Amino acid sequence: MPETQTPAPQIPPEVLRYLKDPVEESRQFDFLIGEWSVDAIRFREDGAPLFKYKALWSAVALNGGRMVMDDFRALGPNGQAVSSFVTLRTYSEVTNRWELAGLQALQPSAPTDWHGVARDGEMLLDATAQTPAGGTVKTRIRFFNIRPDSFSWESTMSLDDGKNWRKTAELAATRVARH
Repeated sequence: MPETQTPAPQIPPEVLRYLKDPVEESRQFDFLIGEWSVDAIRFREDGAPLFKYKALWSAVALNGGRMVMDDFRALGPNGQAVSSFVTLRTYSEVTNRWELAGLQALQPSAPTDWHGVARDGEMLLDATAQTPAGGTVKTRIRFFNIRPDSFSWESTMSLDDGKNWRKTAELAATRVARH
């Protein structure tokens, strides 16, 4: 009886693509990789500073450089973490943008749909979330003044579907020297 050969399994094109090196765009968030000391300001609705605080931000590359995972930890006056927001960031060749997912520890947060693009030396992120009361919050995040040892960040939000925006926070991050 002749032996039948089982054909080799066919690898789908999207899996074959993943087996190659990451696309160039997936390196756009590499500036965030490392450890950062952060000076932060939260703003009132009228734009005046509400309070200043310190934070730590750490980020690592995952999956051969295709993803960045970071943890932003706001610190209380005694240096203890009072908030932590962990974000996974990956560039999607399908949508041609960054897709993000994040969860907050130590404080509640609403599920948020995040995405972003790199443009003119900045990283621009957009998010939409539902409030507990059923309203919509739109948020814009901008990473700018990106240098090897520092970057700036600001957040604005809209509660009226993007008609009016107000600054909610700004950060100045400085890379922590390695010992």
